[in-house]
Amino acid sequence: MRTAFTICANNYLAAAKVLRDSFNRHHPEIPFFIILADERTALITYDAFAKENIIFARDILELELDELSQKFSIAELCTTLKPFVFQYFFRSNDQVVYIDPDIKVYSPLIDCWEALNKYTFVLTPHLMSPVDDGCVPSDFYTLRTGIFNLGFIGLSKGEELPKFLTWWGERLLVYGYSDWDNGMFYDQIWANYIPVMFNNYLILKHPGYNVANWNWHERLLEKCENGWQVNKDYPLVFFHFSSYRYNNPKVLCAYNTRYNRVNRPDIAAVIDDYYISLKAAGADTVMNLPVYFNEQYQKHKLKVLARRPLKEKIKNRLNKIINSIF
Repeated sequence: MRTAFTICANNYLAAAKVLRDSFNRHHPEIPFFIILADERTALITYDAFAKENIIFARDILELELDELSQKFSIAELCTTLKPFVFQYFFRSNDQVVYIDPDIKVYSPLIDCWEALNKYTFVLTPHLMSPVDDGCVPSDFYTLRTGIFNLGFIGLSKGEELPKFLTWWGERLLVYGYSDWDNGMFYDQIWANYIPVMFNNYLILKHPGYNVANWNWHERLLEKCENGWQVNKDYPLVFFHFSSYRYNNPKVLCAYNTRYNRVNRPDIAAVIDDYYISLKAAGADTVMNLPVYFNEQYQKHKLKVLARRPLKEKIKNRLNKIINSIF
């Protein structure tokens, strides 16, 4: 048995619908689930986004989500839940794939499913060729986020799987935050250990998998009769719209200084199509909705701040001002 899933909050439901619909288009026989790290709200008609296979994290995970939401931002919380959701699905499946909600599938994941028949882990690297031209992102810039991008990971039942999911989950409950200065980047940085701690893995070096702003320098897209091709030889399997902003659709990526609509019309075409898909999926309805666990996180931060001595608050504020100047 196979299944796939994503994790998001209510405000990402339109993106999750685009992902789910595109996945189902190419895999009608494989169920796809949207796991919501949020509370149910009367402001959303959930059937409009998925008539079935929407699951609230509270209903399946034996975790203290309210307690975790005081420690983790909503992005950190969603990624921290990942190994535990994998454990849930492996109760009734042999192969499980996770895909980030800001991804759209363009072709069947044939190479992934075939690899999972043999390997426990299927990973995709951020990039496969060097880039350091004074622009962002470079290979140096991307290194701090890890070798592999965990917007996608495929896992299969095997001897190493329980050990991995237990270890990964334990680490994320403590260290599942994003803090570049201290070498932390969500759940993703821990995947660096997979090739040394485990043996039965495949690094899937397929240019059509996980096309994203950090590897645009090595992947040129071309529209063809059957969809999109990458570097003329590979089908575009899925495109990762990381750091794309629906409310600023003309910018290809919020931080990429290398490419724009003039020098990468191929990327612009894919992104414009994605904007249309998001709008049709109801992005205007949900994108500005409050997120329950994010509100809990912000309230806790305010309480912690309020308990700090005034002298410490002034000192921290002055340090921020000085750092911004120099």
